Amino acid sequence: MQGMRMTSATAMADPGSAIQAWRFLVQPRGDRRWDVFLRATGLVALLGIPVLLLFPDSATLVWLAVLSLPANSPLSPLLPTAFEPLIMEAAKWEPVVSVTLVATAAYMYMEYVNWYVYTWVLGWERLASLQSRPSVRWGIRLFGRSPFWMVVVFAFTPLPFFAARALAILYRYPLPQFLLATLMGRAPRYLIYAWFGDALRVPTWMLVTVIFGTAAVVIGSRLIRRVPLLAETAPPVDDARPEA
Repeated sequence: MQGMRMTSATAMADPGSAIQAWRFLVQPRGDRRWDVFLRATGLVALLGIPVLLLFPDSATLVWLAVLSLPANSPLSPLLPTAFEPLIMEAAKWEPVVSVTLVATAAYMYMEYVNWYVYTWVLGWERLASLQSRPSVRWGIRLFGRSPFWMVVVFAFTPLPFFAARALAILYRYPLPQFLLATLMGRAPRYLIYAWFGDALRVPTWMLVTVIFGTAAVVIGSRLIRRVPLLAETAPPVDDARPEA
């Protein structure tokens, strides 16, 4: 029995085993979009466990952080009104400032992940000619006039933010400036929603209806038009085929 314990302890202390375990955990698997998304969500969920054990009253802020990830992931085009109702619901149970800080931090974490997902998508060979399109060239020129404030405006308003993200990547705008501009636009936006959630106390069933009702409309319209559900990050046909 003692020998088995020593063998186990030796295996645990073996740096080679630890390195192999780490490589196994970080090895890419399957579709890169969902691989990155699931890893990012799993990390936040795991971090939420000790937080809940140490601070049981933080349950609302933990579920807000975890649910914010799918709401701002590659799934976000199908859930265009998911995050704001979650903020309003959380603000009924936690202070407005706390909700704003958690919502903003979780969003910025996911936006960092989204940047690399979109960079990978826009780097597909089939999309190499994208920048040659007149509409895209016009958008890049317009973005280049004031890239920082363009991102701030898109982040603060209901304009589709994935468009600003794509233009920033095509323009080769530096990631730190992009994240700073995103923070300047998103933080006050989420503060407003948290304040409204605390002041108006919108019934939960209404918020749930907004989330799933809007998602149903978006999904239904794309199915009718035979557009890929995740057209913003859907791989071209050739890229979707597994490599030989």
